[in-house]
Amino acid sequence: MTQYLLLKFIHILIALVALGGSAGLGIALEFYGSHPTHGPFLLRAIGRIVAFFVLPGYVLMLVTGLWMVNMAWPLTTRWIQGAMVLWAMGIAGLAIFLAVLRKQRRLLEAEGPSSPLYQRVSLLGRGLGGGLGLVGIMILYLMVFKPGT
Repeated sequence: MTQYLLLKFIHILIALVALGGSAGLGIALEFYGSHPTHGPFLLRAIGRIVAFFVLPGYVLMLVTGLWMVNMAWPLTTRWIQGAMVLWAMGIAGLAIFLAVLRKQRRLLEAEGPSSPLYQRVSLLGRGLGGGLGLVGIMILYLMVFKPGT
């Protein structure tokens, strides 16, 4: 097994664990995030999972990805540059998502799920989650199809 293949395996494993799991978080959030009793717990748990698994996974994916690029591709390759721009958008989106999630949890605990402000913040969180999912899909497309090569 070559070093490149090992890195590729680790890179994909990180994607499955860190980013694949976040899709399930979005589903749980949609179904139970506004529940008056269980919602605050779920919002705290999702925040912890994002902070301790998704964000570190995102960083490790950058490290392993750049390591593979160093071994096999020039950084000037357009699909790699596109993936790096999308990665930066994703990390910024995750940071914003965590802030929105904290606000959503505080509003749910203080005002309840029927509060208009809570509903607006919840909708913003859903939009951010969907946008982050789209960024992930676009990065996956670039990694698999390597357009322009």
